[in-house]
Amino acid sequence: MRFFRRSLITLGVAATLPTVVFVAVGAFYFLRAERARVEADTLGRSEIATMLVDGRLRRDLAALGVLTSSVDLAKGNMREFYFRVQRVQTANPAWRTIVLIDALSGQELFDLRRPFGEPAPLSEVHAQALKDMRQTEMPMAGSISPPPEKLAWVYAPVSGEGELRYMLGAGIEPQAFQELLKAVAVAGTTAAVVDRHGQFVARTLNFETRVGTPATEFVRKAIKEGASGFYPGTTYEGLKNYTAFHTSPWSQWSAHLAVASTAIDAPTTWSFVAAALAALGALILGGTLVLLMARDMAERRRAEETLRQSQKMEAVGQLTGGIAHDFNNLLTAVIGNLDLIRNRVKDNERLSRLADNALEASRRGAKLASQLLAFSRSQRMAVGPVDLQQLFNGISGLLAQSVGPAIEVRMELDPDARVVMSDSNQLELALLNLAVNARDAMPGGGKLIISARRANVVDRHLPKGDYVQLSVTDTGVGMTEEVRARAIDPFFTTKAVGHGTGLGLSQVYAVTRESGGSLYIDSEIHQGTTVCLVLPLAPSDAIVVPTAIPDTAAPSEAEPEPSTKSAAVLVVDDDKLVRRFMSESLRSLGYEVRDTDNGVDALILLDAQRFDLLLADFAMPGMNGADLGKAAQMKQPGLPVLIVSGYADSAAVEAALGTARQLRKPFDMAELGAAVAELLRSREP
Repeated sequence: MRFFRRSLITLGVAATLPTVVFVAVGAFYFLRAERARVEADTLGRSEIATMLVDGRLRRDLAALGVLTSSVDLAKGNMREFYFRVQRVQTANPAWRTIVLIDALSGQELFDLRRPFGEPAPLSEVHAQALKDMRQTEMPMAGSISPPPEKLAWVYAPVSGEGELRYMLGAGIEPQAFQELLKAVAVAGTTAAVVDRHGQFVARTLNFETRVGTPATEFVRKAIKEGASGFYPGTTYEGLKNYTAFHTSPWSQWSAHLAVASTAIDAPTTWSFVAAALAALGALILGGTLVLLMARDMAERRRAEETLRQSQKMEAVGQLTGGIAHDFNNLLTAVIGNLDLIRNRVKDNERLSRLADNALEASRRGAKLASQLLAFSRSQRMAVGPVDLQQLFNGISGLLAQSVGPAIEVRMELDPDARVVMSDSNQLELALLNLAVNARDAMPGGGKLIISARRANVVDRHLPKGDYVQLSVTDTGVGMTEEVRARAIDPFFTTKAVGHGTGLGLSQVYAVTRESGGSLYIDSEIHQGTTVCLVLPLAPSDAIVVPTAIPDTAAPSEAEPEPSTKSAAVLVVDDDKLVRRFMSESLRSLGYEVRDTDNGVDALILLDAQRFDLLLADFAMPGMNGADLGKAAQMKQPGLPVLIVSGYADSAAVEAALGTARQLRKPFDMAELGAAVAELLRSREP
């Protein structure tokens, strides 16, 4: 209504002028706003492209970092380490090679593109990377090697005895970054990804010939002068344009998206013509028209900024969902195969102990993945009784690691306030979030106190009842009143650019509200901060349900029960390692198993043979598990369907599954056997 009333007032004022003046004024503001819209949209796309590229680089570095802790590398068994590296490369299709560089001698110990042998001298790209690595000793994105090699490099350090010993490098096909760039760039436009030294990593035009070569002088000048912005230039093909760019503060790679000069210059030229015509009626319009239009433009800028932030977070959410699915598949294969190994070496105490240790680490990784997934809040909250004593015990180790040794951590729990109503995983993540914020507020060290007691004063907007006040108190720098008032606003942060999303406290607030409680903050400058979560007290007869992924010290000792009679099971999963684990586990339990990697082949098998159970992955190319289950039941009515899923968005999965049973990844042999046996028993008359 506000926009409508303002437009009527503007029309009434402008109607006093000749028609030509009215048209000129409207054209002036429209053209200027159009240029601003084009610039803002292109800048937003360049930032999203940089975020996607950074996400890909961090994912490759995480995979490469697994090799840095190899026992063979630590002992100097280079030949055995060479063959292990080969297996890791096979699991990463975009990697063309992996190299190991001796930081002390400055030589290349091996490169998977050649047989294991004598060391070789470093290329210019590796030599520059080693020089940079010696200054930071941190994982980093390097540069792209020039033609004919054309590989984008990431490096991970390996330190020993206080010094840099080795450097691992993975050479990535530029096509991986080309696909990310195409997903963001508008079709038909020129866009590029450039490394820290101004070399093309990806480019929408002439990709094959330009990758690995220096970018234009306009590109290199822009990345030297600032972290982001807009600059005029000319492409190698002679196209004049204005280019928006954004440089990652972490990788120093940048994304450049060009806009045709006419899209910027034409609105500018015509806006000056319109301004000249509008000047004839400026005295009549006066300040009233200027004020109205200024308000419209300000609201438009705010709307565009909100849209840009929404697009950025949507891109992050999509990227996180894809990584989570892959990570859950990986953990399923790791946990499952370790479980198989553990069951087959029961008589060997040493191997059993090693398998138990590996299973423990894998389950902790699964719990960490679950906590990270809660960041996007795509998993629906399961509000129920939460034992704060169990929760405190479970996060104490992770909490100490997160805040560091300089901060003293103390936990205090009133026995009368032990059980609250919330979601265990979400509440745990909220406390870790607050602990990290407290750590950042105490750069010189201090005290962190997490306490729970019965609430004396409750938010008047909450319904009457019994509540628990869960407080996180630090002795840090504190907040000003202005900061405290805005602390829970989404996207508000006092941290430097690139060091915070501004979503931490807003997510904590969302957890408390979803749990039926509230949140408030008490803080003074130089006196510290207390964040209080007011949560409903659980009923006295409430039964506390253990978390879905417990942080137990040892893997479950439960033995899967073998099938009481032979049953035919069809296993469908596009991940070869997960499919092989499920098939071998079910065969060891006495089932007759057929497997395939896609839904089309599964339907062919269903035509040829009758099965007692369909076991299918949810997220598969082409036909997902839910669609396959529906098609399978049309071919074999009454066929039980068990869906396994590592997908991040629980609500989306459950909506697609309907009545089908779901088994969340990762799982072990016992959990798989129990789920299959339960479905088969439910089918028996």
